[in-house]
Amino acid sequence: MASPLSWRVAVTALGLTAVVGLSACSSTGSGGASGADASAGIEYAESQLAKFRDDPTFTLDAAPFPMKDIAGKTIFTIPTNSENPYNVAVDDESKKIAERYGATWIEYTNQGEPAQWSTGIEQAVNQRADLIILSQGIDGSLIKPALRKADAAGIPVLLTHTILRGESLPEDLRGLIDAYTDAPLAEANRLTVDWMITQTEGKGNALIITSDEVPPAKAEVAAMQDEMAKYCPDCKSKVVNVPVADWATKIQPEVQSALSADPSIDFILPIYDSMSIYAQAGVKAAGKSGQVEISSVNGTPAVLKLQQDDKMITMNVGESIPWLAWATMDQAGRMLLGLPPVPNGAEQTPLKLITEENIDQTGTPPQPDKGYGTAYVTGYEALWGTSGAA
Repeated sequence: MASPLSWRVAVTALGLTAVVGLSACSSTGSGGASGADASAGIEYAESQLAKFRDDPTFTLDAAPFPMKDIAGKTIFTIPTNSENPYNVAVDDESKKIAERYGATWIEYTNQGEPAQWSTGIEQAVNQRADLIILSQGIDGSLIKPALRKADAAGIPVLLTHTILRGESLPEDLRGLIDAYTDAPLAEANRLTVDWMITQTEGKGNALIITSDEVPPAKAEVAAMQDEMAKYCPDCKSKVVNVPVADWATKIQPEVQSALSADPSIDFILPIYDSMSIYAQAGVKAAGKSGQVEISSVNGTPAVLKLQQDDKMITMNVGESIPWLAWATMDQAGRMLLGLPPVPNGAEQTPLKLITEENIDQTGTPPQPDKGYGTAYVTGYEALWGTSGAA
């Protein structure tokens, strides 16, 4: 799937060489870095990680509105892929909030194919939904004819967790996507590199796993490579691209093959943590348990359970799933009531490091609503003017 122009520009600026299909590219550290350079990089990485160790605070400054007035409205939601546990978890939490305030939530099950996303939009139009949500990573540029049908029917469209923080909606989607919530995924993936720097004393050798067809993926990888270039000149990295639909069948053999070809790889950095399920299996198949660590992004409960039990995953840059759901419903509520959305999708959703030291705070086994505090609940309820029905 092609990435929109704004992402391609961001990627080019950071000097990323794209990977195609299941091919891989390698980059090596510059070598010969002085001890002072290495120490400075480790110190920087430690300072970045320290910013995200505590429970986050609610910082959104937005206009209040009466969320109770969405009662009777219908929200039709199309996730990127219903087989992805992260997508499912966020939508499940969003549904709870929508129904708490009296709205109807319709979830369109699919396997991540653009043709299925288009069919979902057509069903939403036929059912006269009040709002369509494209949830967690859909590339709207691939389904513009369907989006035009929604526009012609007067149904607003919300795109969630796809546009990177600080980026704008691509030009070709303006007028077709009415609002979005941003995603701090570039920052989060930089933190996985910072973790590797501290864990390897500035000498890590990483296998980065990506999915190029996910709109922000190339820019996320570019941010990771930029972090290594600036703060870990002795680090190495290799990038492997596995399409979303192939995660369950191709990540494990790709990881196993990479570890066999380069036994010095000591870190696996999947850009999304649901990939870690299959990456961990690849490490075990290669006989590298205890020699390779995994660090990733999202904080999916199923992956945190693996982290808690197996300890091959040593750090996860968690995004509170309920917090993302409340942010989704904040934008959704504004759109359903014909109010201006939060500009630039800036719902200020936070990040938190989940490590061996604090993972039990997420529950045993981990639960979506534990480990991040409850600042988002009191924050959003104050904006919405009511706590809704219990």
